[in-house]
Amino acid sequence: MKTLKENTIINGDSLNVLREIPDNCIDAVIADPPYGINYESRTGVKIQNDKNPFIWFLYDAFRVLKPNGGALVCFTRWDVQQAFMNAAKIAGFDIKSELIWNKVYHGMGDHKAQFAPSHENIIFAVKGKFAFPGGRPRDLLTCEKLNSAHMVHPTEKPVELMKDIITSITREGDIILDPFAGSGSALVAAKQTGRRYIGIELDDGYYQTAQQRLEAEA
Repeated sequence: MKTLKENTIINGDSLNVLREIPDNCIDAVIADPPYGINYESRTGVKIQNDKNPFIWFLYDAFRVLKPNGGALVCFTRWDVQQAFMNAAKIAGFDIKSELIWNKVYHGMGDHKAQFAPSHENIIFAVKGKFAFPGGRPRDLLTCEKLNSAHMVHPTEKPVELMKDIITSITREGDIILDPFAGSGSALVAAKQTGRRYIGIELDDGYYQTAQQRLEAEA
């Protein structure tokens, strides 16, 4: 396996890159994988590898986490959450909590037969014996979703939300891995909170955007 390079984002396939990361070296994996819902934005932008729940990264995510206290935060949606939970358990994770991100404003969907969706589900799981570095955080995270006019990536998460999660489960100097970095929100949050980071992004355009955002934080 390759030597671990910190504070970087890699343009490549997450599964291939993950396999090159050494065992037991990451403090937390923050993942926003393709949910498997054939997502399409209002402007017609789609997510790569989104035909089925993208669970395939979980085995290596477990492997690279530190053996006692490594943590996984995995964004998902109510209708595919069980697929991710089942795969995480098979990979070896101990699922500890379901977090709810209250986005304040609701999204689209079936206006006549579906409650207006204003939240997303997040799985919190651990490897070995985990303990929060500070006080016990609540499982309801309230953070306004980004205005679509300001979003670079169609499923972009707010940096403030990522900072809230990262500071709840890690300490300064810890290493954060984001296998689906998108436009880099989790990496920017890691940098702003004094964590080290490694990001992986398949799409060249989003990779360039994330790189620019990180450089702007210097």
